[in-house]
Amino acid sequence: MSEKKLFAQFSCFFRQWWVLSLLMLMVAMPLQAETVNINKADAATLQYYLTGVGAVKAKAIVVYRNKHGRFRSVDDLQNVKGIGKATIEKNRKSLSISKGVSRLSRKDSKVRKLKTGSKSATRGSSKG
Repeated sequence: MSEKKLFAQFSCFFRQWWVLSLLMLMVAMPLQAETVNINKADAATLQYYLTGVGAVKAKAIVVYRNKHGRFRSVDDLQNVKGIGKATIEKNRKSLSISKGVSRLSRKDSKVRKLKTGSKSATRGSSKG
C-alpha cells in the first residue's frame, strides 16, 4: 500500500473519530447534574432540576422556606411535607444551601416547554 493511501485512510479515520468524540461530548454535557440552591430557587427551578419533585412538592419547599427561614443543611428538606430521605438521596449531588441555580435560564424554560408541551410538566418530576 502506498504512503498516500495509508495517510488518506488514517486521515479519514481520525476525522470520523473526532466528529464522534464531539457528538458524544455534546450529548453528555446536558446530562450533567446542575446544583440547585434550595435557599434561593423558585418552585419552577426546583421542579425542573430535582427528580421526584413535582409542582406540589416544589411549592411546599418554597412555602416552608418562606415560613421557617433558610435551610441550614440539605437534610432539613425532610421537614417539608412530602419530602423524605429517598427524595433527598436521589438528589443529594444536585442540592446545595449556598450555591447553584436559583432560576431557570431562558434556554431551560424553552426546553421545558418543548419537552412537555406545557408550562407545568418537567423533567424528572412526578405527581404531587
